[in-house]
Amino acid sequence: DKATSDMLIGPDWAMNMEICDILNHDPGQAKDVVKAIKKRLGNRSPKVQLLALTVLETIVKNCGVAVHQQVAEKDVLHEMVKIVKRKV
Repeated sequence: DKATSDMLIGPDWAMNMEICDILNHDPGQAKDVVKAIKKRLGNRSPKVQLLALTVLETIVKNCGVAVHQQVAEKDVLHEMVKIVKRKV
């Protein structure tokens, strides 16, 4: 929640990279991290949604296959489509 806090002015890159370090050290945590990101994507605040997308992008680009599998299994894309449909 810290990395996607509504109180942040912009992305907390140190926190995002710390999340990557944790996932690269312990890929088993990918399930919980992706679940938390998906939950934040469902937040009504566009700021929180954008920060969650930034964290998601960061972990997809910097972490391994365990993260990619969780993103696919947790149906994160469906959550992103819901955001777009709400805005239209």
